[in-house]
Amino acid sequence: MFPEKPFISGGNRPSMVSFLNTTKNVYTASVDYGFELGTLDFRVSVYRNLIQKHVTPGSILVPSDDEACLRACCQLSDKYKVIGVIHSDDQAYFDLIQKYKSHLSSIASVSKRIKNKQVQENDSIPHEVIPCGIPMENFSIGSKSENIISWVGRIEEESKRVSDIPKIGFELKKVTDDWEMNIYGDGEPLSSLKEQTSFLKLENNMFFHGWSSFETLREKLSSTKVLLQTSNFEGMSISVMEALASGCMVVSSQVSGVEDLIEDSAADDIVYLYPVGDIAYAQKQLENALSNLNSNTPFQARKLAEKHYSIKVCLQSYIDLGLRSNVKNETYPISFKSKINTLISGFISKSRYLKHNLIQK
Repeated sequence: MFPEKPFISGGNRPSMVSFLNTTKNVYTASVDYGFELGTLDFRVSVYRNLIQKHVTPGSILVPSDDEACLRACCQLSDKYKVIGVIHSDDQAYFDLIQKYKSHLSSIASVSKRIKNKQVQENDSIPHEVIPCGIPMENFSIGSKSENIISWVGRIEEESKRVSDIPKIGFELKKVTDDWEMNIYGDGEPLSSLKEQTSFLKLENNMFFHGWSSFETLREKLSSTKVLLQTSNFEGMSISVMEALASGCMVVSSQVSGVEDLIEDSAADDIVYLYPVGDIAYAQKQLENALSNLNSNTPFQARKLAEKHYSIKVCLQSYIDLGLRSNVKNETYPISFKSKINTLISGFISKSRYLKHNLIQK
């Protein structure tokens, strides 16, 4: 169902910025279902008008991966420095940046693997690796007295490779029964995952908690020894950043983002990688992590997170990149077709809304 009251698209919700205590410099526009159901060009106009009204020309703009937001910034690239961000090792992100590249002042990739895929020999545009960062003060280190393993994310196979979770647990149980794994997340494969867990007789070791609030996850991570990540691909996993900030060790498939930590000697005995899909090696790495924990490990993990993922550190990296960037003379064109699409957006959104209601009835 669509809400009757105005709402803000996607993750940009007032409750989120209130929680992060960033409302002082947040500007919003009241929109209804027309924002979601209307045309791309209408959404672009909403973002563009907000920027022009509230942001001083010459400022650095870091748009989200919403194409409407990115295009709005690029339509103003003669007045602002626009940093395009590649959030994931996924072709759709590369295609989006390539589409608007000539209007960007610079590019930030959240991992080295992503940057290396995007950079071309003749590129002159500044390009840096900058993780998105997290507010460290929101996470704390609790007791790590028990062998608790956590998995956090969408229960989804294509990117998260969730079918590996019970397989890894089955192999670990052959070695030791002294562990507990908590899975936080939801998704279509959840029922089959539970069935597989039951079939492998892991009910006393593996527990499914569904989606949990941020407050609950923060509390659970504080007592978690190891975060397990089984993904096929990532950008820079938020779960990994939050786990390290909570003093957890990380056992992860070797994917974008987390693999960069291995270059830092401070990650030794904190971050353990295994080839994607290698169940036996994943089990061995979990065993190594659990056996190598000492009283200093959680605090070393926290320092590692602060060094690489503190939002203050990442913000400064964006500022430095912006200062090295130039305002572009070429802007993304606002065509006659775009103007027409903006004007008829209300009619299109109303039609889609009525169609949705008819289907529901």
